Amino acid sequence: MRVLAIAVALTLVLSAVAFAGFNTEAKVAIHVRAHNAKAGCTVTIAVCSDVVTTEPGFSIDAFPVFFDLVEFQGCEYGICWPDWTYSAAWNNCADLVIGSITHPGDGASHTWTSCQYGVMVPSFIWLYADGPGMICPCPHPISGIINTLDCHESVDDPMCIFCAGVYGMVGDDPCAPTGTEQSSWGQIKGMFE
Repeated sequence: MRVLAIAVALTLVLSAVAFAGFNTEAKVAIHVRAHNAKAGCTVTIAVCSDVVTTEPGFSIDAFPVFFDLVEFQGCEYGICWPDWTYSAAWNNCADLVIGSITHPGDGASHTWTSCQYGVMVPSFIWLYADGPGMICPCPHPISGIINTLDCHESVDDPMCIFCAGVYGMVGDDPCAPTGTEQSSWGQIKGMFE
């Protein structure tokens, strides 16, 4: 298992120096819903309008959603949210994963053992908001990137990101022609301090 984990990590790192892949139009958003312990990774998203970025509740499930993809076999990202009192419960939805996300700014790298098509939902996180806030995709804390890995081992950075608002905040429109452009980890972290 350790050799497999190292192979996955090397594939993602070495792929970062490869040429652009098939997902040059990729976008990433945070999809939110009221917490549902029985639903797990199940979420139906076919187009941008299926991504829900505003949830009025305080007990929520948040999903990083990579869309407008041609094909995929992996991704790397982080998730940022306000420093609420409670930590998070995180769940992997891919075949293989390195890392976990339980605190704001944590990151993970995921891969699937075969080529996938459609919308990529690599994980979800259960958060308990004790105040209004935004939940955003952010760069992985170690690599400093958000990217997708296609089935030919090429990587692409998402064109833009879309944050979700909870407990009174309104999220971004994932169908807007442009979302928030990717920022450095320091810029994103500064939004939550």
